[in-house]
Amino acid sequence: MVAKYMFRQLWKRSIIRNMLFSYLGINLLLLFLLGIVSIRDSTDTMTKEITDSSYKVMEQAARGFNFSLEEAKRPLVQFAGNYSVVALMTPDNKVSVEERIQHERNIGVLAAGVTSFQSLISDVLILGYNGYLNNLDGRKTLLWDYPFVEQLWFKKAVSANPNKGFITLNLHKQDYYIRTNVSKYNQFTFSIALPVKDFNQHTIGAVVANLDLSKINGLFELTSDQNDENIFMIDEDGTVVVHQDKTSIGYKMNFEGIQRIFEKDSGSFVSNIEGRERLVIFHPTAVQGLRLVSTIPMAEIRGQSDSLRANLRSILYLCLILNTLLSVIITLRISRPFSRLLITIDNMGDKSLYVVPKNYKYRELNLIGDRFKELVGRIEQLVKQNYVSQIALQEIQLKTLQSQIHPHFLFNTLQLVQTEIVCGNAEDSNHLLLSLSSLLRYSMKGSKETVELGRELQNVKDYLFIVNKKFAGRIDIEYVVPDPEVLRSKTIKLMLQPIVENAIVHGFEENPKFARIRIHILTVKKGILISIVDNGVGMSKERREWLISQLRLTDIPLDNIGLCNVDQRIKLKYGDEYGIRIRSHAGIGTRVYVLLPRQS
Repeated sequence: MVAKYMFRQLWKRSIIRNMLFSYLGINLLLLFLLGIVSIRDSTDTMTKEITDSSYKVMEQAARGFNFSLEEAKRPLVQFAGNYSVVALMTPDNKVSVEERIQHERNIGVLAAGVTSFQSLISDVLILGYNGYLNNLDGRKTLLWDYPFVEQLWFKKAVSANPNKGFITLNLHKQDYYIRTNVSKYNQFTFSIALPVKDFNQHTIGAVVANLDLSKINGLFELTSDQNDENIFMIDEDGTVVVHQDKTSIGYKMNFEGIQRIFEKDSGSFVSNIEGRERLVIFHPTAVQGLRLVSTIPMAEIRGQSDSLRANLRSILYLCLILNTLLSVIITLRISRPFSRLLITIDNMGDKSLYVVPKNYKYRELNLIGDRFKELVGRIEQLVKQNYVSQIALQEIQLKTLQSQIHPHFLFNTLQLVQTEIVCGNAEDSNHLLLSLSSLLRYSMKGSKETVELGRELQNVKDYLFIVNKKFAGRIDIEYVVPDPEVLRSKTIKLMLQPIVENAIVHGFEENPKFARIRIHILTVKKGILISIVDNGVGMSKERREWLISQLRLTDIPLDNIGLCNVDQRIKLKYGDEYGIRIRSHAGIGTRVYVLLPRQS
């Protein structure tokens, strides 16, 4: 019977169903998120491992390139400092035929050494401003009439500062060789140069070492096929300088994120290159403006992590099944005693709440039947005595906040202060600011706070000073307090200002003439009586009776929130025998009486 009841509870809204579905749903969600994170991290882990491996390979390749580059610089130093090279490049230097032949022999011997020991150098061009031309094969493969001094790369080679030293030249084509030199003619090369200076340290030419790009690429070939990986070199313009595919040399790459390669020394990111998502890894070289770049298809990386993801999926499915079974078992064990209690209550009928004592496994359930009626009675009593009163009190406190200074009044006061300042009335403007600050400070404090009656009266004086200043002093204000000791009595705050405000707004409207307000505070038998009297327009009998009826309502009307709020706050604080009384006649004026207990 319990199993049947459980099955029925799962198909309708119940605690049992909520317990099962909530527990099961949260655990399934956590397992699902854990599985997603694990599967995702498997690819991230594989990507990190491949990135670290590529960093090591690229670091080794960069070291090999940097070492070879340093070796390639040595012949340039030898050529640039050779006496024969300087002699043949020096303008207006008259050299005999015998001396020229000897100089050429000296240069040939130096060139032979470079050809034998410098495998990375493809050729060395010796170029002078005076038209002198030579290379490692003694000018045999060069075009003698080629305008070397007009080329941009030559101008860059001879434009160095005195202390700059070696200069890296941009990628350029070797179109200065004869066509029969197939290995070099019109092929791209990357060069480093060193200016040649005469004995007066004037630049007279340059020696340029053309590097063999295929040999540089050989430094990367051992790992270029790993994971379908491509390792190449680009300059700061994104132009490919070294690549295993010669047709790619000189190609300017442009893909999303390429600018990040030169924003820092090394790093990695994923980008779309030629329609394929690739992992891009970059590493610095010894040459400023050159970067080693490696690209690996993300499909290859994800493929390597497929087996790991398959195992993670199997574990996730198994956990989901086990979690479902455990959720059902735990829910049944917890809910079975509750189900038995509910079945017992359902069988009792509607006339009795008494629960037959049974062993429901849990002590708390055994106490429910005995305590149910008592708890219901207590709850009803608390709702009547406490809960309703608290709600009413909160509503009164909320409406109290609505009786504070209106933003429009604040705006008008600030305008009035500005006017007084412009007119040069320093004393009046200072008085206005002090009254306004006192009003604001007074109204910002908590509504539960009780204050002395004298402080409440001072708040009204500040308010009336500002209002009367607005009307150019046309309101005659009188305060009558026969016994000053009465001002030390405690009372609720923000009580008189709403009444006075009503007298100004509704009694005198916007154009008071011969207006008069009298505030009289005296001691009576029941406590303290405060009367606020004005000679305004007053109220008709119907209007007065309607307003008195509004004071009797517990729900404060929004259009009479001032007087009604004050009256209810007084009654709530001191009892129904205290509060507000109103006397008014049309065309004569209005009297508002406030009766308060006297409290020290």
